[in-house]
Formats: sequence, C-alpha cells, structure tokens
Amino acid sequence: MKRLAIGLLALWGALVADTSLAQERGAAKPDSPQVQADLEKAKSIAGTVWALEEHVICDLPTIPPAVDPGPQKLFDNLYAIPGPYSAGNGVIYLIQTSAGLLQIDTGARKDIETIYLPGMKQLGLDPADVKIIIIAHGHADHFGGAPYMQEHYHPQIYMSASDWDFMQLVPPPAQGQPAVPPKVDMFVTDGQPIVLGDEKVTPVLIPGHTPGSLGLIFPIKEGGKTHMVGIVGGGMLPQGSPDQMKVFLHSLAKFEEWTRKMKVDVELQNHPIMDGFADKLRTLRARKPGEPNPFVVGQEDYSKFLGVMYQCVQVYIDRHM
Repeated sequence: MKRLAIGLLALWGALVADTSLAQERGAAKPDSPQVQADLEKAKSIAGTVWALEEHVICDLPTIPPAVDPGPQKLFDNLYAIPGPYSAGNGVIYLIQTSAGLLQIDTGARKDIETIYLPGMKQLGLDPADVKIIIIAHGHADHFGGAPYMQEHYHPQIYMSASDWDFMQLVPPPAQGQPAVPPKVDMFVTDGQPIVLGDEKVTPVLIPGHTPGSLGLIFPIKEGGKTHMVGIVGGGMLPQGSPDQMKVFLHSLAKFEEWTRKMKVDVELQNHPIMDGFADKLRTLRARKPGEPNPFVVGQEDYSKFLGVMYQCVQVYIDRHM
C-alpha cells in the first residue's frame, strides 16, 4: 500500500507539472458544441448572483492581486485577514471559540510579519490564543507560515495525510527559499469534526487541486442566529490533466451533498477572486443595524455556487480532451 500511495502521488505531481502543456493544446481548439452547451448551462446556473464566478472559472482570465482590504470581523465569532489575495495568495480565517482561536491556513511565510501579525493586532486578537490551525491544502501559500507559528505560539496543526505526503514531493521554487512543511499534530478524518471548545469544523476530503485538499464546513454566529459556512479549500480554478479534473468533479459533487446536508448558507473562499469578496467587505463595513450580512447567500445560492464551479470544471475537461 505504501508503494501504491507513493506511486499515485508521483503521478499527481506529473499531472500538475503537465498543466501548461495541456492548456497550450486546449487553447488552439475552438469550442465544440458540447463545450458551448456546458458554458450555457454554467451561465444559466450562475444567473446574476454568480456571473463573475462563471466568467473567472470558465474563461480563466488573468486577474491581478487585490489591493489588501485590511482585516475584518465578518460575524460575531469569525474574522478574516485577506492580504493582497489572488489565485496564488490566500485569505486567513479565524474562528473564536470558548477555548481559543481556530485558524484556517497561515498564508505564506513572507507575509507573517507584514500582513498576519499586524492584522491580528488590528483585530484585537492574540496569535498566542491560536490553538489549532487547519491547513486546507498542501501548497505553500496555505502552510508556509505554519513553522513560524509553531515555533513562536505552539498551535496544533491539522491537515490531510495525503497532502502531507504531497508536500514532500513539491519541488523548491526557482528563486528564494523553499517552504518548510510544518510538523503535523493530527491527520484529519473525512467527515469527522475538528473540535475546539464550543465550536467544530467538519473537514471533507475533496481531492483534485491536490491529493488531499479539504472542504470545510462550520457554524458561525451573528446576533443570536447561527449560520453555516462552506469553503472549498482546494483551488477552485481548473488546472492539470482532464483525468485530474474528473477527480475534482467527483469531489465537488461530494462536497455539495455535504453542504446540503449541513445547510450551508454562507459562501467563503480562501482565494476569493470570483465571488465579490471585496464588494461584500465594503457592504459589510457600511452596513446599518438590521441590514443583512452580505456573506449570507442562502442555501439555494450556495448550491448554485458549487454548481457553477462544477460546470466550469466540466468545460475545462471538454476543452482539453
């Protein structure tokens, strides 16, 4: 079994490395009737609510990094430190619990002193209160700051076993220092909640972007009401071989079942380049008492969000077959 796992991970690395070649092959092909039908279905699901998502994931335009909007309290017990988020730079989320902070991702190592720590101070949060960090997937913009956090604040690190193995295969960057994988305290189990105090996060294994990417579902509070957050913790932009993306399609269908079952009504992403994140932050900051929280999209629109993603991945597969 160990040899098989190593072989599969090596294959995954080869599939990821072949991304640019696959895109070059696909770029020269005009859209087939099947692709055109897939695009129309994606647009139909998206409507006006998720039109930007459909454009970004189906058309794959180049999107520059966002201007850092600054840290923000999103709900009574949920905070975000966005930084200059992009397809290669993620948002950090923190959940306040009765036993300390539960953090999702760490960002890159280079951003700890310049973005993360100042953001924590601005939010009135203490990094020493971070007890658990969940790594959503095994790329350095998600785990790069974890060794620093472990050295200075000693949180426990949770992630999937598959992505821990995947981290060992990722080649070092052409320039600069390679990211150092953290020490892992707990490998997550598919569907088994991660509990800290009075809060819990349910991890759902969604391989595709990496072998052990995680979808995350968790409750948050606002004004005495409880909402459920869903995060597709693997990269939402299709890349790699068609076979790799077929795995991601299966994962999205699985995650959609979980989010329906758990009544997810809040959409968040760790790379929110396609969901109006900046506009929602502006609306939240200007919100008057009694007005709705813009991050609450409702259960039906959350399912449509995943449906658009699913359909756009299908577009990518059909274009590259």
